[in-house]
Amino acid sequence: LLLLVSLVTCGALRCTTNCSFSYDNTHAFQFPDTCNHIVSAGKCSAMLSFMFESNEYWLNLFADPNTSIYVSNNQRRGKLQLVSASRVYLSHFVDIACKDKDDCARDLAIKIAAELSQRRYNFSQLVYELAPLIREPSNPQLDCFDGKQKEQRCATLSNSGTCLLTSKVGSNKMTSSCESTAYLPEVSISMYQDSNTATFDIRCNRNLCNTQSTLRATKDILFRYNVTQTPDGRLSGCSLHVSVSLI
Repeated sequence: LLLLVSLVTCGALRCTTNCSFSYDNTHAFQFPDTCNHIVSAGKCSAMLSFMFESNEYWLNLFADPNTSIYVSNNQRRGKLQLVSASRVYLSHFVDIACKDKDDCARDLAIKIAAELSQRRYNFSQLVYELAPLIREPSNPQLDCFDGKQKEQRCATLSNSGTCLLTSKVGSNKMTSSCESTAYLPEVSISMYQDSNTATFDIRCNRNLCNTQSTLRATKDILFRYNVTQTPDGRLSGCSLHVSVSLI
C-alpha cells in the first residue's frame, strides 16, 4: 500500500501556486525567484493582465485540484478605451489552464508575458484612424442599420443607444442592430478568441456606422497596429478576447 501511494504521488501533476506579482516594461521580463511554491494539482492555471498605457502588468499562477479543462479556461480578452483625444487605455487579459506537463501554465505564461511586454502602441495614430469610422463626439440623434439592413432611429435626446455590429471571424456573415442603453453609450471594438471560436464586434455612434465597410476598415487598422495578429481580426494564431472601447 505504501508503495502504491508513493507511485501515485510521483506521477501527479506539479504546478507553481500562490504566485502573484506585478512588473513594468522598463526592464526585460524576469520570472521572480520567490515564486517557488510547487504542489500537486489536477491542472495548472495562470491569469495575466496587461495595462499598456500605464506599463503595468500582473501575473498570477495557481494550482487547481479540478482536472476538467473547459474552452472558457483558455481565452484572451481586452479593452482599448479612448477617454479623451489625448487619453487612451489599453488592457489585455489572458487565461490559461493545462495539464499536459508539470508547470505547463507557468512556462506558457512566461512566454506570453515576455512577448506582450515588448509590445508598443502608437495610441494617437490608433485613435486618429479609428475615430472617424466609429466615434462621433456628440450625436444625440443616431441612425443605425437593423438586422435587415434597414435604417432605424437608435438614439434620441431622451434615449441613448449605440449601433452594434457582430461578426464571427472566418465567416462573411454579420448582424447589425441598435443597442439601447440607460448609461453612456459605448463605442468599442470587441474581440474574443478561444479554441473553438473567434468573434469581432463593433459598437459605434456615427450615423449608419454598423456596416461591412466599417468592419473591413477596422480590422485593417487593428492588424496594422499590432492589436490583432491576423488580417481577419484574430488575436493570435493560437486559441485565444480583446475588446477595444472608445468613449
